Parts: sequence; C-alpha cells; structure tokens
Amino acid sequence: MKILITGVGGFVGSHLADFLVAKEIQLFGLMRDVERNENIKNIINHISLHQADINDFTSLLNVIKQTKPDIILHTAGQPFVPSSFEHTAETFQVNVIGTINLLEAIKAADIKTRTLIITSGEIYGEVIGLPLPTEKSIPNPVNPYAASKTSIDYISQTYKKYEGLDIVIARPFNHTGPRQRANFVCSSIAKQLVNLKKTKQKYILNLGNISAQRDFTDVRDVVKAYWQIANLKENENFIFNVSSGIQRTIKNVIQLFEKIIGEEISINVEKGRLRGYDIQLMAGDSTLIKNITGWKPIIPFEQTLQDLLNYWEQKETE
Repeated sequence: MKILITGVGGFVGSHLADFLVAKEIQLFGLMRDVERNENIKNIINHISLHQADINDFTSLLNVIKQTKPDIILHTAGQPFVPSSFEHTAETFQVNVIGTINLLEAIKAADIKTRTLIITSGEIYGEVIGLPLPTEKSIPNPVNPYAASKTSIDYISQTYKKYEGLDIVIARPFNHTGPRQRANFVCSSIAKQLVNLKKTKQKYILNLGNISAQRDFTDVRDVVKAYWQIANLKENENFIFNVSSGIQRTIKNVIQLFEKIIGEEISINVEKGRLRGYDIQLMAGDSTLIKNITGWKPIIPFEQTLQDLLNYWEQKETE
C-alpha cells in the first residue's frame, strides 16, 4: 500500500507519519519546503519526500502521477483562526483553492485513490445551549477559518457525488500535543510554564478568555481516527466528527497544569488576547465514528499536557 501525506512536516502530518512508519506501507510526504523537516527528522529515512505547493496544480499533479498513492491524507492548510482574520484571502487560497487543486490533480492523474479531507468542528459555530452537533447538523461558521473549512467540506462532497472521487471527510474538534505551535492555547500555556521555570519567575500566565469551553483530544489519538476513516470500507457514512466527548474550560486546563507541576498558577488576562469572535463552546458528538470504526481516544489528557511540557523543555535546551 502507498500513502501520500500532504503537509507531512506539520503538526498533524508528522504525527500521522509517526503512526504509519510502523506499518507495512510505502510512505510519501509532500512538503512546501523539504528542508524544514524538524518534526519528522527521526523518521526521515522512512519517508520519500516530495517538494510541492498545494497552490501549484502542476507540482501536485506531478507528485500524484509519480507516487500513484492508494490513500492521500490531506493535512496541509492554514490552521489558525486569528490568522484567518488577518490574512483572509491567503486562508481561502491555501485551504480552499489548495484543496481544489489537489482534487483536480487526482482527477487529472486518473488514478483510483481514497482521499481523506480534514475540515473542522469549527464549521458548526457556537453550540452553547444547543445539542452537540452531529454530522447531519447544518454548519454555522462564525469566522473566516471556519468559512474556509465549510467550503472545503461542501466542495469535497460535490467532488465525491458528481466527479466520482473516493473521498471521506473528518471534522476534528480541538486537538493538541507535542509539536503544536505556541499560538494554540495548550501549547502556549506549556511553553510559558517552561520558560517561567527556567527563569525562576512566578507562574503568571498571559492569556485571554479562560472561560471558553473546548473538547480537546490528543493529536496521537486523532491521527488514529483519521486512519480508521481513511480505511473505511464502503459505507453510506463518509463524514465523521472526531472528538473526545469531554468539554473543559481553559481554566480547567490550567488547573490540570497546576496539578502536574505542583505549583499555583496566576493569570494575567491580556486585552490583546481577548477576541470578540471567540466561540464559548466548541464541541461535537462523535458517536458515529465510535460506532462504525470502534475508534475512541485512549491517551489521558493529563498525559497530553505532560508531554507538551516535556516537548517545550526539550526545545528550550536545544
């Protein structure tokens, strides 16, 4: 079996690669800059890397023709909500046009391949006071990032229905773990705590809204869900929410960090981190994937946070 991961050097792509190198497959990775391979440096000899940009149709087509993958796992994209406000056109260019380029390249290559498209639980918008959204819930995006992911979701369904492409769709909610950039909340907290410990300062975190509720899953569990979805045999269901089923406020996350480090943590709420567009509750019902594939998250969230701390401690000593 031949697998191609777009964005293989990124947060999610690298964890997918970690998971897959242990399997008897031929693994290909697509990166915009093959020199930036820090996240996959320990498994680099197990991946055949190809340099291509998802905004460049020709380079995508060449890679797909060369590799002829049985499965494409599309993890490349712009993943950060605030950036979608600052760089809206770029977000749509990368997330939407880039995905269309990939699907058109698959068509042009005229190969049979299963393609996993990753959208987001963000497409459902604010759900506080409402039943948790299922895959049949109507999207209600409230920011440009979510709008771009909603577009990808609908476009992919169109290519499946009218163009005959073999597409499955994952709608993941918040996920975190080692290698996540420090502009995401759990990773930001972990990095700040490591730096404060190193400089022997009081544990005072600079944060925004700590009352927002999120459903966090370890990225290493999430990539297993992606693999289950990508290998799903013919089924009328091809869209799946991916979530843990547990909602936590950011304050709850901080309390878990306090338990791990054995220190009291204070909060400095920075106005610049408070966003008028913050969703108060982002969570979803993942019963479908659990019933159909048997997937469920197994890594305790406390372990995820400990591993984030370990990751940043290692980064700071490099």
